Amino acid sequence: MEFLVISYAVLSFVLFSLVFSKWGIKTDHKQKRLDYISGTAQSAAYQELEQSFFNRFFAPKIKKAQKTIEKLTPKKKTRKKDEKNNALERQLRLAGIFKDASEFNFIKTVVLIITFVTVMILILVMRPGRYAALLLLLTSILIGFMGPTLYLRSRVSGHQGGIRKQLPDAMDLLGVCIEAGLSFDSALLKIAERLKGPFVDELLIVHREIAMGLSRRDALQNLSNSSDIDELKTFASALVQAEQLGIPINNVMKVQSAQLRLTRSQQAQEKGRKASIKMLIPMLLFIFPVIFIIVLGPTVMTIIENFGG
Repeated sequence: MEFLVISYAVLSFVLFSLVFSKWGIKTDHKQKRLDYISGTAQSAAYQELEQSFFNRFFAPKIKKAQKTIEKLTPKKKTRKKDEKNNALERQLRLAGIFKDASEFNFIKTVVLIITFVTVMILILVMRPGRYAALLLLLTSILIGFMGPTLYLRSRVSGHQGGIRKQLPDAMDLLGVCIEAGLSFDSALLKIAERLKGPFVDELLIVHREIAMGLSRRDALQNLSNSSDIDELKTFASALVQAEQLGIPINNVMKVQSAQLRLTRSQQAQEKGRKASIKMLIPMLLFIFPVIFIIVLGPTVMTIIENFGG
């Protein structure tokens, strides 16, 4: 009974923390953008309150524990761990998730604990057989370990796909804004007002880095390194070359957007041609046998009755 009460308490606390972690940080986007443009300074207390509950409460403790563990860990293991953390942070960046590797590992641990505690509660309440309980426990451990990793992979795929889908439209709008007389930085903000999506978020990061003093070339290089998309790398390198050679950016945007639309059309045609081949295996395994049974079944039954009689 005590174990059940403790499990419910832990589960309630974790769920409460996850649900209300981002409470209070939703502000008016237009006012926030105006404050950002005008350079209005925010107080340290407001900046701290603007962060999520996870970043204010758990993140400092996680980093402190990580530093303590690194001091006690041999250097060889620390190097391997750093390489794994760098690879994990790279995946997080590709997914558009701005968290450290330690924070993601903490989330994986929380997911594992929640899944395990939930399954234990189900086992205590439903009282299944021994093998069923063992199967549930193994399933919960597998979900706890593999669930966050699979979610991260899906986020990476979705984020990259969203950038590819939005890139031509954003480039057209960027060229129109620059042709209308806006500067590059103002054009980025105008795109952020008109469009929403992963590529717009990346452009806002570029604008933020330029506003913080980073050169436009370095900011665009960071944009190129933030993704494994060839189209985005081409876009960033084209902007850098246009700035170096003095070529009008709107002309570059028109050429790049037309090329991207052609590439996207070719990719869609390629997927359409592959679809018929991919549909062949399910048809052979599931549809054709049913058709044979429906068509030949009565004939086979008639033959069996005639020869049997």
